[in-house]
Amino acid sequence: MGIVDALEVALESLSRHKLRSFLTALGVIIGVAAVIAMLSLGTGAREEVREQFRGLGSNELRIFQPIAVGPGGLRPPSRPINYEEARGLWELPHVAAVRVSLPGSGTVVRGRESLTAEVLGVPADWILDQDPDYIAQGEFFDEYDVEAAERVAVIGRTVLETLFPGEDPLGQVIRINRVRFQVVGVIKELGRPHPRVDPNNRVLIPITTAEELFGKHRSVSVAVRVTDERYLEEVREAIRDYFRRARDIPPGEELDIQIFSFREAAQAQLETARTFAVLLVGMAVVSLIVGGIGIMNMMLVSVTERTREIGVRLAVGARRRDIAVQFLIEAVVLGLGGGLFGVALGILAIPALLHYNPELPVALAWPSIPLAFGLSVAVGIAFGLYPAVRASGLDPVEALRHE
Repeated sequence: MGIVDALEVALESLSRHKLRSFLTALGVIIGVAAVIAMLSLGTGAREEVREQFRGLGSNELRIFQPIAVGPGGLRPPSRPINYEEARGLWELPHVAAVRVSLPGSGTVVRGRESLTAEVLGVPADWILDQDPDYIAQGEFFDEYDVEAAERVAVIGRTVLETLFPGEDPLGQVIRINRVRFQVVGVIKELGRPHPRVDPNNRVLIPITTAEELFGKHRSVSVAVRVTDERYLEEVREAIRDYFRRARDIPPGEELDIQIFSFREAAQAQLETARTFAVLLVGMAVVSLIVGGIGIMNMMLVSVTERTREIGVRLAVGARRRDIAVQFLIEAVVLGLGGGLFGVALGILAIPALLHYNPELPVALAWPSIPLAFGLSVAVGIAFGLYPAVRASGLDPVEALRHE
């Protein structure tokens, strides 16, 4: 018997029990669809993590000092990172930019009006990383203002509307924590990323002035941008060596700074997402295995029902290999049909999931389609092999006596 003949006989045999064949293949259909859907969920989760960290700067290193916890509560670092110390990082190799700031908050007062706002100390080149139209009125302070620690300020839109309703703020005086500042510029209206976050409630002042305003016990925030991700570790070591030299810290002594990379955080998140995807796919594969057990169960029932037919074929000259191939092809057809319908169901499940929850991180993983289809065929072969061998091993005489 050829393969084509065996396939025709298999289709005829399965068509005689259409409902039983469909219910048997249903397990494979669900398993294949689950594999595609779960891999798509895992792929979507990893893409979402990459997208979240892409804008944070994978080639950046953040430098900060951990806050010590003592008997009296939180204690500031014994030697904070100051602006002058941070500026020396520009001299290191493979450094494209150094962004320094000193975040804080303060009470901003003008006459009888006041509000609590974010007060951010920044250098003069901070404006270069912003939009060209970031300053809506006036101007940003320059390098001279920073070097001289001038008391000048650039205010946000919320500060403007609260302290200067309908007035021109340029040249006017405000007080930040009781210190007089002259307004030299106004920031354009900024979008609110969150209802509870107001980026317009901000005052920018020279970073050297901020150090005087907040005191010398606070460290500046430092972000070092590397020319290429390949040099991240090299620059990290250079930063450690720089602070050891600047602070006269011996090689064996612990450094009082920490260096953080968003790429490391992204990799950790990706590992978590990958583990999550593996667990999901594992659950889907279990469903596929259950479908394979259903195929084996049906094929064993089919062998029992067709024992006399097997005996007749063996008696008229059929080889045992032909009997095995016949039943194995039937199992493969069940797996193959279940795989085809399962692929279609898995692809259709993705827009259905997005319709139910548009925020769900799901993206069709095209490699999952041949993978799931191949698994369905493998399940048909693996779970159809034992019934096929059992059918081919029947004794012709005993098979002919079977009723």
